[in-house]
Amino acid sequence: MKIVIYKTDKKEVPFGTTYNQLGSTDKIIFSNRSEKVSDFNKKGVDDLKYLVEPWLPKQSIIGSQKEDTIFYVPFEIKEKFMEILEKLIDGFKKMMGKGKEDSVPTSEQLGLGKGSSLASFYDDEMEIQEVRVLMSKKEELVKLFNGVVEEDNEIDAVFVYSDTDSMIVAESVPSSDKKREVNVETFVGVLGGIATHKIATENRAGLGLLEYTIYQFSEGILNVTPLEEGFDGKYLLCFVSATPQGLGEMLMYRRKNISKLVDKLRAILA
Repeated sequence: MKIVIYKTDKKEVPFGTTYNQLGSTDKIIFSNRSEKVSDFNKKGVDDLKYLVEPWLPKQSIIGSQKEDTIFYVPFEIKEKFMEILEKLIDGFKKMMGKGKEDSVPTSEQLGLGKGSSLASFYDDEMEIQEVRVLMSKKEELVKLFNGVVEEDNEIDAVFVYSDTDSMIVAESVPSSDKKREVNVETFVGVLGGIATHKIATENRAGLGLLEYTIYQFSEGILNVTPLEEGFDGKYLLCFVSATPQGLGEMLMYRRKNISKLVDKLRAILA
Protein backbone atom coordinates (compact mmCIF):
# COMPACT_ATOMS: atom_id res chain seq x y z
CA MET A 1 0.00 0.00 0.00
CA LYS A 2 1.24 3.47 -0.87
CA ILE A 3 0.24 6.94 0.26
CA VAL A 4 1.11 9.67 -2.24
CA ILE A 5 1.09 13.17 -0.77
CA TYR A 6 0.33 15.69 -3.50
CA LYS A 7 0.10 19.46 -3.69
CA THR A 8 -0.96 22.00 -6.28
CA ASP A 9 -1.42 25.75 -6.20
CA LYS A 10 -2.74 25.83 -9.73
CA LYS A 11 -5.94 23.84 -9.81
CA GLU A 12 -8.48 21.99 -7.72
CA VAL A 13 -9.54 18.41 -8.46
CA PRO A 14 -12.12 18.14 -11.28
CA PHE A 15 -14.79 16.49 -9.12
CA GLY A 16 -17.06 17.64 -6.29
CA THR A 17 -16.98 14.64 -3.96
CA THR A 18 -14.64 13.94 -1.04
CA TYR A 19 -12.71 11.42 -3.12
CA ASN A 20 -12.71 9.76 -6.53
CA GLN A 21 -11.18 6.70 -8.15
CA LEU A 22 -8.26 6.85 -10.55
CA GLY A 23 -8.98 4.24 -13.17
CA SER A 24 -9.23 1.43 -10.59
CA THR A 25 -11.17 0.75 -7.43
CA ASP A 26 -7.97 0.58 -5.36
CA LYS A 27 -6.48 3.91 -6.55
CA ILE A 28 -8.20 6.62 -4.52
CA ILE A 29 -7.58 10.37 -4.79
CA PHE A 30 -8.91 12.67 -2.08
CA SER A 31 -10.10 16.14 -2.94
CA ASN A 32 -7.96 19.24 -2.48
CA ARG A 33 -10.92 21.60 -2.82
CA SER A 34 -10.88 24.11 0.00
CA GLU A 35 -14.35 23.27 1.29
CA LYS A 36 -13.58 19.52 1.30
CA VAL A 37 -10.22 20.03 3.01
CA SER A 38 -11.79 22.24 5.66
CA ASP A 39 -14.61 19.76 6.29
CA PHE A 40 -12.17 16.84 6.48
CA ASN A 41 -9.89 18.54 9.00
CA LYS A 42 -12.77 19.68 11.21
CA LYS A 43 -14.07 16.16 11.77
CA GLY A 44 -12.76 13.68 14.31
CA VAL A 45 -10.84 10.57 13.33
CA ASP A 46 -13.71 8.24 14.24
CA ASP A 47 -16.06 10.24 12.00
CA LEU A 48 -13.73 9.81 9.00
CA LYS A 49 -12.77 6.14 9.29
CA TYR A 50 -15.60 5.07 7.00
CA LEU A 51 -14.00 7.01 4.11
CA VAL A 52 -10.77 5.01 4.34
CA GLU A 53 -11.52 1.60 5.82
CA PRO A 54 -13.24 0.04 2.76
CA TRP A 55 -10.12 0.56 0.64
CA LEU A 56 -7.56 -0.86 3.08
CA PRO A 57 -5.86 -4.14 2.20
CA LYS A 58 -6.20 -6.96 4.67
CA GLN A 59 -3.40 -6.71 7.22
CA SER A 60 -2.28 -10.25 6.41
CA ILE A 61 -1.21 -9.13 2.93
CA ILE A 62 0.05 -5.63 3.68
CA GLY A 63 3.34 -5.23 1.86
CA SER A 64 2.85 -8.30 -0.33
CA GLN A 65 3.62 -8.30 -4.03
CA LYS A 66 -0.09 -8.58 -4.85
CA GLU A 67 -1.01 -5.45 -2.93
CA ASP A 68 -1.05 -2.19 -4.85
CA THR A 69 -3.61 0.02 -3.09
CA ILE A 70 -2.68 3.69 -3.48
CA PHE A 71 -4.16 6.70 -1.67
CA TYR A 72 -3.51 10.12 -3.23
CA VAL A 73 -3.83 12.60 -0.39
CA PRO A 74 -3.58 16.41 -0.59
CA PHE A 75 -0.86 17.90 1.58
CA GLU A 76 -3.50 19.89 3.48
CA ILE A 77 -5.09 16.77 5.05
CA LYS A 78 -1.93 14.67 5.41
CA GLU A 79 -1.75 14.77 9.22
CA LYS A 80 -5.41 13.89 9.77
CA PHE A 81 -5.20 11.12 7.16
CA MET A 82 -2.20 9.60 8.96
CA GLU A 83 -4.14 9.70 12.24
CA ILE A 84 -6.94 7.71 10.60
CA LEU A 85 -4.55 5.04 9.38
CA GLU A 86 -2.90 4.83 12.80
CA LYS A 87 -6.35 4.20 14.24
CA LEU A 88 -7.24 1.55 11.66
CA ILE A 89 -3.93 -0.30 11.26
CA ASP A 90 -2.18 -1.74 14.28
CA GLY A 91 1.47 -0.63 14.32
CA PHE A 92 0.99 1.67 11.30
CA LYS A 93 3.69 4.17 12.32
CA LYS A 94 6.24 1.39 12.82
CA MET A 95 5.59 0.02 9.32
CA MET A 96 5.61 3.33 7.45
CA GLY A 97 8.64 4.26 5.38
CA LYS A 98 9.35 6.77 2.61
CA GLY A 99 9.36 5.62 -0.99
CA LYS A 100 10.62 7.20 -4.18
CA GLU A 101 8.74 9.77 -6.22
CA ASP A 102 9.26 7.72 -9.37
CA SER A 103 7.35 4.82 -7.78
CA VAL A 104 4.09 6.61 -8.59
CA PRO A 105 2.34 5.10 -11.66
CA THR A 106 1.66 7.19 -14.76
CA SER A 107 -1.85 8.16 -15.86
CA GLU A 108 -1.62 5.53 -18.60
CA GLN A 109 -0.81 2.84 -16.05
CA LEU A 110 -3.84 3.94 -14.07
CA GLY A 111 -6.06 3.58 -17.12
CA LEU A 112 -6.83 7.28 -17.46
CA GLY A 113 -7.36 8.36 -21.07
CA LYS A 114 -5.83 11.52 -22.53
CA GLY A 115 -9.21 13.23 -22.69
CA SER A 116 -9.98 12.60 -19.04
CA SER A 117 -10.04 15.63 -16.76
CA LEU A 118 -8.56 13.45 -14.02
CA ALA A 119 -5.69 12.44 -16.31
CA SER A 120 -4.98 16.10 -17.07
CA PHE A 121 -5.05 17.01 -13.40
CA TYR A 122 -2.93 14.01 -12.45
CA ASP A 123 -0.25 14.69 -15.06
CA ASP A 124 -0.16 18.47 -15.38
CA GLU A 125 -1.30 19.94 -12.07
CA MET A 126 -0.28 17.50 -9.35
CA GLU A 127 3.08 17.97 -7.64
CA ILE A 128 4.21 14.93 -5.66
CA GLN A 129 5.49 15.92 -2.23
CA GLU A 130 6.40 12.46 -0.97
CA VAL A 131 5.45 8.82 -1.20
CA ARG A 132 4.88 6.70 1.87
CA VAL A 133 5.07 2.92 1.60
CA LEU A 134 3.50 0.64 4.17
CA MET A 135 6.04 -2.11 4.76
CA SER A 136 5.09 -5.53 6.06
CA LYS A 137 6.55 -6.63 9.38
CA LYS A 138 8.65 -9.18 7.51
CA GLU A 139 10.15 -6.52 5.23
CA GLU A 140 11.06 -4.39 8.23
CA LEU A 141 12.71 -7.33 9.99
CA VAL A 142 14.72 -8.28 6.90
CA LYS A 143 16.01 -4.71 6.64
CA LEU A 144 16.95 -4.79 10.32
CA PHE A 145 18.82 -8.10 10.02
CA ASN A 146 20.60 -7.09 6.83
CA GLY A 147 22.08 -4.12 8.68
CA VAL A 148 23.78 -6.50 11.13
CA VAL A 149 24.99 -8.99 8.51
CA GLU A 150 26.48 -6.27 6.31
CA GLU A 151 28.84 -5.19 9.10
CA ASP A 152 32.43 -6.51 9.03
CA ASN A 153 31.94 -9.25 11.60
CA GLU A 154 31.60 -13.03 11.96
CA ILE A 155 27.80 -12.91 11.63
CA ASP A 156 26.74 -14.23 8.22
CA ALA A 157 23.00 -14.57 8.81
CA VAL A 158 20.36 -13.43 11.31
CA PHE A 159 16.89 -14.87 11.57
CA VAL A 160 13.99 -14.98 14.00
CA TYR A 161 12.12 -18.24 14.51
CA SER A 162 8.64 -18.61 15.99
CA ASP A 163 8.81 -21.41 18.52
CA THR A 164 5.03 -21.11 18.85
CA ASP A 165 4.28 -21.58 15.15
CA SER A 166 7.39 -23.63 14.22
CA MET A 167 8.37 -21.33 11.35
CA ILE A 168 10.94 -18.75 10.32
CA VAL A 169 9.36 -15.31 10.69
CA ALA A 170 12.10 -13.44 8.81
CA GLU A 171 15.72 -13.91 7.80
CA SER A 172 18.49 -11.71 6.45
CA VAL A 173 19.05 -11.63 2.70
CA PRO A 174 22.75 -11.77 1.75
CA SER A 175 24.00 -9.02 -0.54
CA SER A 176 25.54 -9.95 -3.88
CA ASP A 177 29.07 -9.24 -2.60
CA LYS A 178 28.70 -11.39 0.51
CA LYS A 179 31.27 -14.17 0.14
CA ARG A 180 29.92 -16.53 2.82
CA GLU A 181 26.36 -17.65 2.19
CA VAL A 182 24.23 -19.49 4.74
CA ASN A 183 21.34 -21.88 4.21
CA VAL A 184 19.25 -20.91 7.23
CA GLU A 185 16.95 -23.94 6.86
CA THR A 186 19.95 -26.16 7.69
CA PHE A 187 20.20 -24.62 11.15
CA VAL A 188 16.47 -24.69 11.94
CA GLY A 189 16.51 -28.43 12.62
CA VAL A 190 18.52 -27.99 15.80
CA LEU A 191 16.13 -25.47 17.36
CA GLY A 192 13.66 -27.96 18.84
CA GLY A 193 14.22 -28.31 22.57
CA ILE A 194 15.41 -24.77 23.24
CA ALA A 195 12.21 -24.12 25.20
CA THR A 196 12.80 -27.37 27.10
CA HIS A 197 16.25 -26.15 28.14
CA LYS A 198 14.67 -22.95 29.43
CA ILE A 199 12.04 -24.80 31.48
CA ALA A 200 14.72 -27.05 32.98
CA THR A 201 16.88 -24.14 34.21
CA GLU A 202 14.63 -21.21 35.04
CA ASN A 203 13.66 -22.40 38.53
CA ARG A 204 17.10 -23.56 39.64
CA ALA A 205 18.79 -21.35 42.22
CA GLY A 206 21.94 -19.71 40.95
CA LEU A 207 21.06 -20.27 37.26
CA GLY A 208 18.13 -18.03 36.40
CA LEU A 209 16.75 -17.79 32.88
CA LEU A 210 18.65 -19.05 29.85
CA GLU A 211 20.21 -15.94 28.25
CA TYR A 212 21.51 -17.62 25.11
CA THR A 213 22.99 -20.87 23.90
CA ILE A 214 25.71 -21.69 21.38
CA TYR A 215 25.93 -24.61 19.00
CA GLN A 216 29.48 -25.11 17.76
CA PHE A 217 29.52 -27.22 14.61
CA SER A 218 32.46 -28.38 12.54
CA GLU A 219 31.23 -26.16 9.68
CA GLY A 220 29.61 -23.23 11.47
CA ILE A 221 28.23 -21.63 14.63
CA LEU A 222 24.63 -21.02 15.73
CA ASN A 223 23.87 -18.60 18.57
CA VAL A 224 20.27 -18.69 19.89
CA THR A 225 18.56 -16.16 22.19
CA PRO A 226 15.06 -17.05 23.50
CA LEU A 227 12.60 -14.14 23.38
CA GLU A 228 9.43 -14.22 25.46
CA GLU A 229 9.07 -11.24 27.76
CA GLY A 230 7.03 -8.56 25.99
CA PHE A 231 6.34 -10.77 22.96
CA ASP A 232 3.09 -12.27 21.73
CA GLY A 233 4.39 -15.83 21.55
CA LYS A 234 7.79 -17.51 21.86
CA TYR A 235 10.53 -16.44 19.46
CA LEU A 236 14.17 -17.38 18.98
CA LEU A 237 16.65 -14.79 17.70
CA CYS A 238 19.45 -16.59 15.88
CA PHE A 239 22.90 -15.49 14.70
CA VAL A 240 24.79 -17.74 12.30
CA SER A 241 28.44 -17.91 11.30
CA ALA A 242 29.26 -19.88 8.14
CA THR A 243 32.63 -20.99 9.57
CA PRO A 244 33.59 -22.64 12.88
CA GLN A 245 36.20 -19.99 13.68
CA GLY A 246 35.65 -16.55 15.14
CA LEU A 247 33.30 -17.38 18.02
CA GLY A 248 34.76 -14.62 20.22
CA GLU A 249 34.25 -11.95 17.55
CA MET A 250 30.76 -13.24 16.80
CA LEU A 251 29.79 -12.94 20.48
CA MET A 252 31.27 -9.44 20.66
CA TYR A 253 29.11 -8.27 17.75
CA ARG A 254 26.09 -10.11 19.17
CA ARG A 255 26.56 -8.16 22.41
CA LYS A 256 26.88 -4.95 20.39
CA ASN A 257 23.58 -5.49 18.55
CA ILE A 258 21.39 -7.53 20.91
CA SER A 259 19.69 -4.70 22.84
CA LYS A 260 18.86 -2.77 19.68
CA LEU A 261 17.51 -5.89 17.97
CA VAL A 262 15.40 -7.08 20.90
CA ASP A 263 13.85 -3.64 21.43
CA LYS A 264 12.98 -3.40 17.74
CA LEU A 265 11.68 -6.97 17.58
CA ARG A 266 9.52 -6.35 20.63
CA ALA A 267 8.01 -3.28 18.97
CA ILE A 268 7.27 -5.20 15.76
CA LEU A 269 6.23 -8.61 17.12
CA ALA A 270 4.55 -7.63 20.38
